[in-house]
Amino acid sequence: MKKSQLTNQTKTQALSVRRILIALMVGVALFGLLMTQREVIRLHQLYFTQDREDVTFQLSDLSEAWTEKTVRQKFAGIPLNCYPNPGEGLGDAACVLDTKSYNGVPALFITFFFSSGHLLQVSINVPWWKHQAAYDHLVASIGRQSASQLFPHSGIRLHGWSLPSGAAVFYNRDKSLNPLRWNAIYWRSASSCVASGCFMPQKNKP
Repeated sequence: MKKSQLTNQTKTQALSVRRILIALMVGVALFGLLMTQREVIRLHQLYFTQDREDVTFQLSDLSEAWTEKTVRQKFAGIPLNCYPNPGEGLGDAACVLDTKSYNGVPALFITFFFSSGHLLQVSINVPWWKHQAAYDHLVASIGRQSASQLFPHSGIRLHGWSLPSGAAVFYNRDKSLNPLRWNAIYWRSASSCVASGCFMPQKNKP
């Protein structure tokens, strides 16, 4: 066999090995990504395979007077799963309502957070592909946002609505690049806004 033929064969083998290594690296990376997103994938799978109910209520209906009993009564017949200590800043208990939609907008689930038995915050979790529909619903139901973040905080920019009750509503301004990451319509109670501040104070113009 000629030297040039041996050289070409060696190059071909090296390219084949390199391609196999690249394919393996990509495969490992995808597998790792799937493992980290396993719970999120499961939640989406349940959304598409379970028979769920549509939920209807106005954000202005939400009140600190609501308790777990209130939520169970308002959404009777829909399974409500409650658990303690949902996380820092989220109160001392949470209840999750698996839903089909919120006011006609697809919603994976709704979480009600309680502090000392009373409603503190609510998160309505809308699938990635319905980002604009959820924003349009907010504008139609409670008007244009009171403020919008120009620059991201912790990687997220928010629209914010100040409600007459003193409560506030927030929504992520941008859709995530990850299609498995849902959007969140987030209601915060008036006392929660007083305690931690929901909006930056406006500077007086000269």
